[in-house]
Amino acid sequence: MSNPKFCPKCGSPLAENAKFCGGCGSPVASAEAPAAEPAAQPAPQPAPAPQPIPEPEASAEPQPIPEIIPQPAPQPAPQPAPNQQAPMQGGYQPGPIPGGYQPGPVPGGYQPGPYNQMPPMPPKPPKDPNKTFGAFVKRRKVPIIIGCLAAVLIAAGLIVFFQLTKYQKIDAQELFAFRFKGLNGSGRAVSYLNCRQADPEFYYAEDDGSYSDYFSNDSTTLTKAFSKASNYEEAMQMRSALMSRTNGVYDLKVTMSKSTELSNGDKISCKVEYNEDKLKDSLIKLENTEFEIEVTGLVEGEDFDLWAGFEPKFTGMDEKGELDYDSMTGSYPFVKFYLSDGGYELKNGDTVTIQASFRSYDDEIKDFNYIDEADESKGAYFTYDGKTYILAHTEEEKQFTVSGLSEAEKVDIFEGLKFDASGADPYLRLNRVNTDGLDERVRNSVSYYLDLGDKKSFKSGDKFTVKAYVSSSLLSAGCKPTDTPDENGYCYKEFTVDDSYGHYITDKSEPGEMKAFEEKFGEFTTKFQNDYTGKEYLGGIKLGGKIKSIDSFDVEKDYIVLNNGFQEGTIGVYDTKSSLYRFYKVGMTITDEDGKDSKKNIYAAFKFSSPYVDAEGVGQLESNFVSISVAEKASELKKATVDKVTEGKVYEIGGSAAAKPDDSSKKDDDSSKKDDESSDKDDTSSEKADDSSKKDDSSKKDDSSKKDDSSEKDD
Repeated sequence: MSNPKFCPKCGSPLAENAKFCGGCGSPVASAEAPAAEPAAQPAPQPAPAPQPIPEPEASAEPQPIPEIIPQPAPQPAPQPAPNQQAPMQGGYQPGPIPGGYQPGPVPGGYQPGPYNQMPPMPPKPPKDPNKTFGAFVKRRKVPIIIGCLAAVLIAAGLIVFFQLTKYQKIDAQELFAFRFKGLNGSGRAVSYLNCRQADPEFYYAEDDGSYSDYFSNDSTTLTKAFSKASNYEEAMQMRSALMSRTNGVYDLKVTMSKSTELSNGDKISCKVEYNEDKLKDSLIKLENTEFEIEVTGLVEGEDFDLWAGFEPKFTGMDEKGELDYDSMTGSYPFVKFYLSDGGYELKNGDTVTIQASFRSYDDEIKDFNYIDEADESKGAYFTYDGKTYILAHTEEEKQFTVSGLSEAEKVDIFEGLKFDASGADPYLRLNRVNTDGLDERVRNSVSYYLDLGDKKSFKSGDKFTVKAYVSSSLLSAGCKPTDTPDENGYCYKEFTVDDSYGHYITDKSEPGEMKAFEEKFGEFTTKFQNDYTGKEYLGGIKLGGKIKSIDSFDVEKDYIVLNNGFQEGTIGVYDTKSSLYRFYKVGMTITDEDGKDSKKNIYAAFKFSSPYVDAEGVGQLESNFVSISVAEKASELKKATVDKVTEGKVYEIGGSAAAKPDDSSKKDDDSSKKDDESSDKDDTSSEKADDSSKKDDSSKKDDSSKKDDSSEKDD
């Protein structure tokens, strides 16, 4: 059986024929190499002089004490055998026993060598590599490492333990207070150091023991809270460290993940911010610096309706309605309503704006608070009659549609209009709108204006415009126009000039139209009688006495003179447009110097200015000035009047286009014949004279006619 082999480097056991160590990988010498030859023993040397034997050194194993035996004569010392212990230097080396006696081996005991030589030490067996310290360490490497680490950790733990035990440990959450305010769903959270000095409601708060003991002003409470403090002064210093401030702001504060729009049950993550080194200097260590809180205590309320019970009413006539202020109330005494826009001249379908205003200072309102003190626009909440209400806005505006107004009667404000005019077709002058025939409600509420443009006169078929301003009083009277007034309140209508406005006497006129002027002609003949009775001369005619009376006016002919431009319409408004000549045969009574009466006829031509028949069929003259020409014969009169006309054309009414001279001469003869008959008519003349005397009032009419004339010129 071969002996086990071990690696000479690491001591690990080697397998047979192994060339490398399985432990360290070193090459291994070949096991087949021959063992070295034992060295030849040298010849015995003379023994040295005896030396004292030194005390053997202590060793792990006790060595047998060699027996001293007398040695024979010195012999050469034999060479030590291999693996034998070399002789002790400086000591006694026993030699062979004299007499040749050599002790044999002692069974089971020590076999002494030569007398002068220590017995050889037995060879040490090779070390078991599995029992070396390196192998031990290798086999126990993990436990040793763990043990070392444990020792280090224990040492460090002891250091930390002694360090930590000197700090005042405080749960950071205990240093803060959280207040939840507002409504569930829109609440807000406020955080602050849990002391009276940091309380945002400091002036309203009382120290009722609800603040943290770490901020207490009571010495017993404070020293108990800071258990690491040796006395009250140290506790105060630690308290001051927690309450240190920078620029007026506490260094110790907490940030919340959410602080607004909160609802009951919400979770808020909180993180404490602080200066750790600064607190450690005061032997304070905070724990639980990140924690979570739950929202509680937010108020449950119902929405408040500012407009509850409010319904405005409107009174009056459509388009003239008003808001009834007696209806401006709602369900709550602390909500008031005001008209913001509109409210007057209303019609059904219009809108008015009303403002509702909440009076928060009303005595019936309790616990009024804004949802967000920094932003009042987010609304408020309050308590009324035992209920909590949520108020979105303290003021609101709302539009309401007007209804319930009485419908106005629609009227045609232009129906029945008439127009005061002067002149006639084709020189009609429109002066003003005549409203005498209108409904009184319309007449009192509508103002009318003629819109004639640049035209001064009109003829049949011409058009003109009337504009009417409709005042609000018409609606108040229960009426409104069929036409809608414009933005300025005016309605417009176009009218056409018809033949109802009268016409001027023209060449187309018939003798029958002269009847319209009988009254007018009568005024002037009466005046003629009054002016010339008692005169001796009349227009250059020598009468042979004084006119006792003018007895008759017999119409001979009527002539119309149309001035140039009449037909074309170019004659000015106030210019004479035509002239009417009426020829009379005038019968009169003449009293001579002897007092004898006689009859005499003359001819008189009355010239009237621009005669026309008005809308009522009454003959009118543009001027009350009448020129009178007289002659003893009709032919002479014609020659002195119409025959001299150069500015215009002369037409005989009901006759030819132009007067014929021959007719007048014949008329003269007829008139001379009638002179003889005039005496027979004295009685009738006198009767007419009496009739003319009854017409003395005509002079008064003349005065009024002058006024009329002046007024027309003013127009």
